[in-house]
Amino acid sequence: MKVQCPAKVNLFLEVTGRRKDGYHTLSTLFAKINIYDVLDFEFINGGRPMLEIVDELGTAPLSAGSDNLVMKAADAFYKTFRIGVGAKITLTKRIPMGAGLGGGSSDAAGTLLGLARLFQIELNAARRKKLHDLGVKLGADVPFFLKDANFCLATGIGDRLKPVTFAKSLPFMVLAWPGFASPTGPVYSALPARRRPDVLARLAQLKKLILSLKKGRPVEEWGGMLFNRLEQAEMPIMEEVSQARRILESAGAKGVRMSGSGSSVFGFVSSHGEGERVLRRLQAYPWKVFLTSCHG
Repeated sequence: MKVQCPAKVNLFLEVTGRRKDGYHTLSTLFAKINIYDVLDFEFINGGRPMLEIVDELGTAPLSAGSDNLVMKAADAFYKTFRIGVGAKITLTKRIPMGAGLGGGSSDAAGTLLGLARLFQIELNAARRKKLHDLGVKLGADVPFFLKDANFCLATGIGDRLKPVTFAKSLPFMVLAWPGFASPTGPVYSALPARRRPDVLARLAQLKKLILSLKKGRPVEEWGGMLFNRLEQAEMPIMEEVSQARRILESAGAKGVRMSGSGSSVFGFVSSHGEGERVLRRLQAYPWKVFLTSCHG
């Protein structure tokens, strides 16, 4: 049995505050995109889950131990649903890590949903709530990937989700990962102080962005409304991200932004052919580049 685990980008991300436990609160617009990790599930002898990794990126060593989010999700699922049958999970890794694309969170969500299918556990409302609660503990982005929705407006730490639908599919997207990971915690910690009026103005901008997307307007009308507060983190790594954004813009992409806490950047193109031309221009850089699209 296979489960596809999509990546995501943040079309908009504003940091609205910070909780006592250290987590930052957000207002963000999540979008699933057509880049996937893949999970394969099969029964094995024994009463525990085990993980094998096929790393197609080859960019960094990946642990298959208890610190991997797939194993954390599997262990939490086994404990919650009192599973006593062994399962082997094979993770084929294609989403870059530390790129702001939510690969680990998507893998965790895919593990929870995949194990439910493997063990034929019907996901009624109460069990979906259990999975949501497990997801929140595993990571702030996990609940989004548990949702069927392709786009969600998220608040809280990213766990309060409101699905949104748009009149038209969004244009093709060029996504570039410059090849280095961006550490989420330090990026949030390096944010300069924000004035409340500025935050409120950005939230009003988010409403306009969603309205424009719901009406199916062209990217020329809403590309300038995309926003990511984390681009303002005062870290040397953000200078490299800014350079990648400028290169993508000069290659012809519109609405270019960093996704999540970085380091990947994305922008929209008017057609598949234009996307291929942009990819050819980016071949001069030692990056991992994708021509993809949001789920439609």
